[in-house]
Amino acid sequence: MTLIKAYNLMENKKVIFWLNVLSIPLIFLFIFLFTTLLYVFYGNKDFGVSMNFGLMDFILFLVFFFLLIVVHELIHGAFFKLFNPEGKVKFGFKNGLAYATSPHSFYTRSQFVLICLAPFVLISSALMGYALFSLNTSIPLIFLASCHAASCVGDFYWVYLISRQGGDIRVQDTEVGMSLYLND
Repeated sequence: MTLIKAYNLMENKKVIFWLNVLSIPLIFLFIFLFTTLLYVFYGNKDFGVSMNFGLMDFILFLVFFFLLIVVHELIHGAFFKLFNPEGKVKFGFKNGLAYATSPHSFYTRSQFVLICLAPFVLISSALMGYALFSLNTSIPLIFLASCHAASCVGDFYWVYLISRQGGDIRVQDTEVGMSLYLND
């Protein structure tokens, strides 16, 4: 295999800064998308537009958001193990980023894309499924789902970088990012 490019996200403060900046408009995009989804299913419905959001609501939001981040990283870990049962999975928090990594493990392009997108798809589906089936279309739930989806910006970035590479590639997960190899 021939190394194409190594990406070091954990120590690239410029990229981290711009991913964080990009997550802000993504919150609004996902609020629009998730609200539209619920509108399609429920029609012209009052989306729990009570704007009473006190200190206890804010604390609950932070607790649930923290739990979603933990579950998000556990999902990455589960998919790392699914595609490489022998690989070791590590979890951490550095430079404002929670992460799961399986250092030195290799994955096909499609496997790594699935590893990246699984938390977004599973958690967003679960939250929107809860909203649809429980009839809970409250603004805090939509905001929680949108904040989580926007926080997937780093995963979307990896998918973008992988999708730009042509040919048969392998992705090596590293403790600081990923390396792309051409499978000769």
